Amino acid sequence: MTTIYPEAANVTPRQLEVLAYLRRRQHWSVGEIASALKVSSAAATKAVTRLERKGLVTRTVDQMDRRFVNVSLTGAGVDVARQLSSAS
Repeated sequence: MTTIYPEAANVTPRQLEVLAYLRRRQHWSVGEIASALKVSSAAATKAVTRLERKGLVTRTVDQMDRRFVNVSLTGAGVDVARQLSSAS
């Protein structure tokens, strides 16, 4: 297996943290990600938006409460998170 480094995957350290949290649990809200990383909701939203553009995460509206948006890894996101965590 080829080792992927954060720079090679075009992932910032903050985005890597988001991927690591999402790998531990199937989905998180942006607010939960912000709390876990001890950053503002705006900073967490920015990281999630960039990961979404890279095809590494998806956002899904919660069916029980449409005010909440869950963030989860895509298949590509799982692969990158796994490879990045094994490289560190």
